[in-house]
Amino acid sequence: MNIFPRKEASRSIQKNSPERLHKIIWSVAGGKGGTGKTILTANLGIGMAILGYNVILIDADLGIPNLHNYLRMNRPVKTLDDFIANKTKRLTDVIIDTPLKNLKFISGGTNLVGIANIPYSKKQKLIRQINMLEADIIMVDLGAGISNNTIDFFNISSCGMVVSNPEPNANQDAYFFLKNAVYRRIKAFTGINENFKTAFSAYRDENGYGSFDMPELYNFLQGYSPEAYNDFDELLDEFNPRLIMNKVRKHGQKKDGIWFVNLVKTFLEIEVDNLGELKYDKRIIQSSEDIFPFILRYPSAKITKNLFSILSDLNTSDMGYHDVRTFKRFRSLLKQQQKRWM
Repeated sequence: MNIFPRKEASRSIQKNSPERLHKIIWSVAGGKGGTGKTILTANLGIGMAILGYNVILIDADLGIPNLHNYLRMNRPVKTLDDFIANKTKRLTDVIIDTPLKNLKFISGGTNLVGIANIPYSKKQKLIRQINMLEADIIMVDLGAGISNNTIDFFNISSCGMVVSNPEPNANQDAYFFLKNAVYRRIKAFTGINENFKTAFSAYRDENGYGSFDMPELYNFLQGYSPEAYNDFDELLDEFNPRLIMNKVRKHGQKKDGIWFVNLVKTFLEIEVDNLGELKYDKRIIQSSEDIFPFILRYPSAKITKNLFSILSDLNTSDMGYHDVRTFKRFRSLLKQQQKRWM
């Protein structure tokens, strides 16, 4: 059951748009590549499955798919390409098993140009089929970049997670990803709210077509149309992306997550939930080279404990109760699974 709160503006958007996901979808984005989002997606999925949930991981990076590498799997024969290219009718036909019985996987492929170029009708078909999947959680590893389809999928997910790290370029990429996500929501809103459409058009005429400044827009709407202002405020109020700060090397960098949240609040007028950080650990590189999920290779490591904390926050917010309440218990379950992944 999707227990995320939805404002009236959100319900209006979803009711008037065919792009609607009913399942609990966690989409993971990272602006550009190199933040570690794919490694994190794999280990989050494994972690939630070990907690007892039925999970399906989807590699939505068409062209450069590599999520299977972090699941200790060879490239599957059937992939998302086959579904998008109409070689198979159902998305369930390309689901494959993993060593965990309650963790399934759909691989991306390399035969198509890329997810940015999926036609609208095929994207709608993909959304319909995802809604038919049997799972507690569907986790989607989005391709790098800010293509419209990537951002649209992030926007219609139950939970959109952005992975960044303390490097300035990574934070900048994450910020611009969220800025584009906000703008795509605004563009969609102009199609269903006439008051806002008129007000937004007047704002752009006054400030230049390419100008886009959220605090300015808020101030303009307050004076131009209180009704449009209130509708717009509700629209943004229900958009709550989440942040995971990866590769944190030193204590002082813990503040980077707080800084990023405040930056987004100041300039984009949206609330970002900071789920926490993952310590930098060179063993992650070794784990990747060995094609072995790090939480199973190093169940007692600090970064695994960090991940359990994030999983616990996500579980508390989204999934309700489960009986794995301590890291000690979680670590014991991880150790039991190690041999299955050898």
